[in-house]
Amino acid sequence: MGMKRTLVLLLALVMTMALFAGIANSTGAPVDIRLASHNAVIEGNPYRVRYEADIQEAAADAINYGFNVSYASFVANMDASTEQRLIQNSIDDGYDIILANPVTATGLDHLIEKAQDAGILYINADCIYTSTDVSILNIATDQYYLGYHTGSYAGQVLGEGAKVVMIAAWDGNPANTDRQRGFQQAITEYGMDVVASGNHDWDAAKATQIMTEILNSGVEFDGVLISQCAEAALIAFDATGRAYPKFMGFNDTGEWMQRMVELNKDERVMDFMVLSNPPGVGGSALNFGLNILLGKELREDIYDDESISSILLPSKIWFTYDNMDEYLELANTMAPGDAITYWLTVEEVAEQYFK
Repeated sequence: MGMKRTLVLLLALVMTMALFAGIANSTGAPVDIRLASHNAVIEGNPYRVRYEADIQEAAADAINYGFNVSYASFVANMDASTEQRLIQNSIDDGYDIILANPVTATGLDHLIEKAQDAGILYINADCIYTSTDVSILNIATDQYYLGYHTGSYAGQVLGEGAKVVMIAAWDGNPANTDRQRGFQQAITEYGMDVVASGNHDWDAAKATQIMTEILNSGVEFDGVLISQCAEAALIAFDATGRAYPKFMGFNDTGEWMQRMVELNKDERVMDFMVLSNPPGVGGSALNFGLNILLGKELREDIYDDESISSILLPSKIWFTYDNMDEYLELANTMAPGDAITYWLTVEEVAEQYFK
């Protein structure tokens, strides 16, 4: 993007922020905001279901900060052309904020520019948009940390030279790419040997299938590093009658936590990792946008990658066998298919990321 266009977009954004802030300050009445949430997929994906529910909760909470947010959801079902059409419709319909969790990490530049030209605040959440030719805000969870923290703990539990299985998520997805960088760094640091690998594409049935195939291959290993879907992979051990590995992780669902609590209730049967990858990142992203509309300015030191304006939110909850007792209530009260989630309020976002 050229400097002239960047300056024009920034000027338009400042004028938009001033308008919303001015209305809020002068009338004292809630400011009406129309939010369009664009998601790559929802049905059949518990994470994305919760992601949308958390956005709705954050939108409802915005009334406490002077905004009356109306929410609309648009789902592309993993089809890039459908996503583009839906985003174009949101631009034509004049939404105030477009919050996108996109199908792919690039390919939407022309629509982002159209939205910004129309005075719409465009924010990307969860799946980082990597094009450097547009200027948008990327809000995501620190996926590198999830992989590295899990891999490092596995290295500590299993010891140097341990043989591990590595089951990744979806090749090409930015979240998976960042996690795998973290996993690989830990594997290297602890001298672990990857003896089998695969991808489950965040599909529980596929996770069970791949783990079953690895078990039936006869390969020997000490632990399983897995990018979520861990409870599905564990089914393969039960079905084949194979002994559990010394370590498996990570995952963040109610079912996984309950399985680990039950499995280890009397003694340390299998080490594990529970690590939060909160679907609430979408709700947090909305509240970044609301702070911007209030006329607040982001700090300069909060970007992970300034070239794509990415802000990575830290994972706040993790536990293993050693601190399991602290999380028994959380584990036992969650629905099996739900995931650990939370989102930052407008006030919390302002305190942590704005001047």
